[in-house]
Amino acid sequence: MKRREISFSSDDKEICGVSGCSKVPKRSIPRKRVEKVGALNLRGSNRKVPLCSDCYRIFKKETKKDRAMESLGR
Repeated sequence: MKRREISFSSDDKEICGVSGCSKVPKRSIPRKRVEKVGALNLRGSNRKVPLCSDCYRIFKKETKKDRAMESLGR
């Protein structure tokens, strides 16, 4: 089984998936979930979108009600 190398150093050439942001990503979120948030303009067409801590915070704030409703439905 192949394993992917994950580097958490700032030497990465990877940048945040939000247009206008050039910070180092900390998390990766599925594109469909991020597209529901109208506040973030995405670039590229990958399945997962890398988000820096600031953009992830915006994503979390915008989806707070949705996540609460999902947890009530369980």
